[in-house]
Amino acid sequence: MASETNSTIPATEENLSLEVDRHMMDQQSTEPLSEPSPPHSVIVDGIRGEAAIGYFGTWSPRISILLEEKHPELGEMFMTKYYQITEPGVLILRGFKKTFQIVKIQE
Repeated sequence: MASETNSTIPATEENLSLEVDRHMMDQQSTEPLSEPSPPHSVIVDGIRGEAAIGYFGTWSPRISILLEEKHPELGEMFMTKYYQITEPGVLILRGFKKTFQIVKIQE
């Protein structure tokens, strides 16, 4: 993970997207598949972790969050295709009655 001295920027779908990703259709290719790029360092509601937006070998994009410690609502690991980043740094997840603050750590 990144050091405490790194600056942050509000997370967006663009800056959390994987540079190299795998789509379900890629599995039909006869070419060797590239390794997906690593997730991005983030802070979600004050908890450090990693997050990425991508297909992860499925048919639709989703957000994946892995935190260093347990979040009261999300736990330590969370993935869903039912998300929105309505404005930079504001994450909405279907089924939750609150928004989550998410920033990307600049490395």
